[in-house]
Amino acid sequence: MNFLMPMLSWPDLIVGAGLMGGSMIMSLEQLVIDAQVFRMAKQAHRGIPSRDEMWLDDVIQRVGPGGNFLGQKSTALNMRSGEWLAPELGVHNTQKAWEDAGKKDILEQAREKVEHLLATHKPLPLGDDAEKELDKIYKRAQESAG
Repeated sequence: MNFLMPMLSWPDLIVGAGLMGGSMIMSLEQLVIDAQVFRMAKQAHRGIPSRDEMWLDDVIQRVGPGGNFLGQKSTALNMRSGEWLAPELGVHNTQKAWEDAGKKDILEQAREKVEHLLATHKPLPLGDDAEKELDKIYKRAQESAG
């Protein structure tokens, strides 16, 4: 949670995503985890909306103290509207479900995400000007090599 205080100030620049060991090591798994942390900070920075239509007095009265809000339509609507952030990494289910899924920890989940991204990523094409510059650099390198 050390990230939350500086992120709530919404800095102009965030550095170090995916970096470890004093920024000497790049970890793609850590980059995936850091992206998740950024999403959580972004959600916290948005704050809690307090518009009049967001107050659910009737639902609170119906459910009562200690009641279960999961069966309420307002809960489903808020979950689907982006009001809540459901993190992609970590365990968000019962221990039994976690055990049945192979007891994956957050690092294993991040590694799977990295492997998926690397296998399915389609880079955007470079513009013509960038391609021409790369060709020039390649030709100079070929000329100087032999």
